[in-house]
Amino acid sequence: MLIFQLTAIMAFNNWLPDWKGALNSFYDEKLKTAIDEKSQEYKEILLKFQQDNKKFQNTVLIILLAGLTLTTIHYFWNENHET
Repeated sequence: MLIFQLTAIMAFNNWLPDWKGALNSFYDEKLKTAIDEKSQEYKEILLKFQQDNKKFQNTVLIILLAGLTLTTIHYFWNENHET
């Protein structure tokens, strides 16, 4: 009985299509190029965002330093020289 079950299972396994091979070929033919293209697009978008963000941070830093400089000049500027 056990031998009959094993042969039935082996026959059933031989009858089943090769799912792993089918999925791998489907991935290689259909999905791999689409995934590679989209990931490249997202990398370009991320790099552009990082460059814009860096420009924005530099601009804000320059404005803050200019404000700090003007505040320092105003604080230490003394029109009444008491000497």
